[in-house]
Amino acid sequence: MKNVYAINCTDNSKPSEKTKGEVDRDFSYLPEEKRSFALNLIKDWKAQSRFQIGLNVKTIENHFNNLERLLRYHRVAPWELNPKHVIDFFDSKVDPKTGNTISPQSHACYCSAWRSFQTFLFQLERINEIQRTFNVRPVPFVNDENSIAVKRAKSNKSLKGWALNPEQIDTIDKEFLRQITAAYQSKSKSLLPLQRDRVMFHICIHFSLRVSELIKLQLTDFHAHHDIRMARFGDFGLLTVTGKNSVTGTVPMREPAIHELLKWYINSVRQKILLRRKGKDDGICTYDGEKFIVSNLLFPSEQGGVVSCNTFRKRLNNIVSECLSSPKKVTPHTLRHTGCTLMVPLYSPEIAQKYMRHKNLYTTLGYYHPVPLDAANEVNRAINFFDDEDE
Repeated sequence: MKNVYAINCTDNSKPSEKTKGEVDRDFSYLPEEKRSFALNLIKDWKAQSRFQIGLNVKTIENHFNNLERLLRYHRVAPWELNPKHVIDFFDSKVDPKTGNTISPQSHACYCSAWRSFQTFLFQLERINEIQRTFNVRPVPFVNDENSIAVKRAKSNKSLKGWALNPEQIDTIDKEFLRQITAAYQSKSKSLLPLQRDRVMFHICIHFSLRVSELIKLQLTDFHAHHDIRMARFGDFGLLTVTGKNSVTGTVPMREPAIHELLKWYINSVRQKILLRRKGKDDGICTYDGEKFIVSNLLFPSEQGGVVSCNTFRKRLNNIVSECLSSPKKVTPHTLRHTGCTLMVPLYSPEIAQKYMRHKNLYTTLGYYHPVPLDAANEVNRAINFFDDEDE
């Protein structure tokens, strides 16, 4: 029995340690002083990522999990990482039988998380504190050599985004209306969600939104335009959006038909969805670490919260599968590409960049997909943006 006891208490099988594959958020394999310092270091990194850099909660958790995997594999403190640790970690992902390894996308996710932590770690005051405490000076552990797969993948990357043309938009809208009519005739509970998601579809395209921005839109995000020529849109002349990396931009309403559709939804559908709420007396919901007043959500769920990205994605898949036979998959991000493609001819690439909230114009141009035969005329075509509605 003594031999059995000794085997069970080897370094790799202590009861206090995590089982293989489990995330060890407590760094239980480190000595107490290192463990305490590492936990505080990670806490500060997460806080900086959230409140200074503006990453969302899910991204921060993914970054932490990827860093934790590297640390757990080598059983070292974060400041003890070096380039060989990264190489050995990726070598461990190679299947010895087939030679296959993780995809370039997964490789990039790991390196992105590690670079984020490395940038945080190499702030001068933090390096000095580590050196005073542990007599160790951190070294860059992610470099050009051990992240070469990421660079190779980027150099070979082909643009996957594409945009719907006006005929496809119209086809999808007609399928929404067909299903809405069927739900009305059968008195189905899906009627209100279908009506809501149809409006979401058009709003997503019109303002070229990310799906994460679309689902969290609030009534107070809209306000009147200062230009008298935009008075026709009333309190919905401008939409202010705060999205990825906490970048905020304001996009104008431009189509009377979208304005009328939005007003109809708010007056005839949204209130009915809110009345379906059950057991939500406080009127507050939480999504992705943020709190929202349900009565201010533009597109509330029937449960009284934020409509999830997957809920809208599934609805879009269902609609598209019934009416389009395109070999390309239509996703919510396709709608953002579509919105940009419609914006550029109306304004200019530089203005579209501002409305899309892109740092680089090159990124915006990657979202612009003109029809080849019309490309020569599209950007410079005459527009009647401020003409009367009746005309």
